[in-house]
Amino acid sequence: MATAAADKLPEAAEAIMDLHAIRRIATLEEVAATVCFLESSDAGYISGNVVDVSGGFQI
Repeated sequence: MATAAADKLPEAAEAIMDLHAIRRIATLEEVAATVCFLESSDAGYISGNVVDVSGGFQI
C-alpha cells in the first residue's frame, strides 16, 4: 500500500506494480472503503465470500 514506509523503497514499489493488473499500488482509503462496505447494511446479504482487494494481483 502507499504508505510513508513504502515511499522509502521506490524500486520495490515499481516491482510490486509490475505484478498488478491495474499497475498501481492501493491506497489505504481504497482498502478501508472495502472494509466499511462489508461492515455496512449494504453488504447485508453477502456471506461466506472472500473479497480480494489486490488490484488484480491474481489475474
